[in-house]
Amino acid sequence: MSFKKILSIAFVLFASTLVAQTTIQTNKLLNPRPILLGGGVVIGGSAHSFQIGLNPELLKSYTPYLDGGVSMNLYYEAYNAFELNPIRSRNFHYGIGTFARVWPIESLFIQLQPEYNWTASSQKNVEEGTSASIKYGAGSLLAGIGYGRHSKDGMTYMSIMFDLLNDARSPYRDSYNRAQPIFRAGIGFPINVKKRGAQ
Repeated sequence: MSFKKILSIAFVLFASTLVAQTTIQTNKLLNPRPILLGGGVVIGGSAHSFQIGLNPELLKSYTPYLDGGVSMNLYYEAYNAFELNPIRSRNFHYGIGTFARVWPIESLFIQLQPEYNWTASSQKNVEEGTSASIKYGAGSLLAGIGYGRHSKDGMTYMSIMFDLLNDARSPYRDSYNRAQPIFRAGIGFPINVKKRGAQ
């Protein structure tokens, strides 16, 4: 086989590859269900406590009725000592999980979210001057309902969930190991939207 024929075949294969890549890229740009990037902010407190946190998440709508994704937790809480409790504590929680949202009707969803959180905690008895710190991890299975909107243009939501597992080290349980309600609200934006002028 001559060099000219080899070169011609190579050129045809190369051109075919370029056409295939262009087609794949165009399909991605026209994808009606892009990946959404978003999450929420947690801020709270009382006379003797303060909480702040972030819940970033990456979400994909697979059908009009099912979303799935991954989420992270970054959460700090501080409890100050007072007359009835001489213990001052500082806790930092960080974790990761996956979730599924099922939309049985247009604006209502059911969410299931297994996750694992690590906690770094320090405590000090301000009356005695003693202190201690500890690090530990715990698994959680969050379940609940929410209200929101999701489309190729973005998402907004608010939800309430509870931890279904009975692990006292979970950040979603109180000192009596009772499940605490988890209120979350967030917003998300598409990260692979259609470009202007794409054909």
